[in-house]
Amino acid sequence: MDTSPLGCGMVLNYCSDVTVNNCETARNGWYGILVSESKNISFNSNLVEANDAEGIMIQYLFNGSENVSLTGNLIHYNKGFGIASFAGKNIKSVKNTFAGNGTDLKSNEKISSEKIINMQ
Repeated sequence: MDTSPLGCGMVLNYCSDVTVNNCETARNGWYGILVSESKNISFNSNLVEANDAEGIMIQYLFNGSENVSLTGNLIHYNKGFGIASFAGKNIKSVKNTFAGNGTDLKSNEKISSEKIINMQ
């Protein structure tokens, strides 16, 4: 899931019941991982590094995603937030490790239930 010059390492649109374990998404030209309009998604023990935007973006197109679990991932040196989520329901981030992401927030996470359009 590496080195896509103009895209994401992984995109899950309109997916359900997906688990991603022990993968690397790095050096992509946009998000490392993009999730939209999906449910019952789990990311565990992955490396998400050096992407040109957020490491993991959980965005909405109409309703948003739900039941997304992010556990034990190493998320570092991305140009945006380590994890960003908008209009999600039951988004859980537990025991992730962050370092050197492009935000100045100590948590490196922006998880919001609001419908905000991210235009960059």
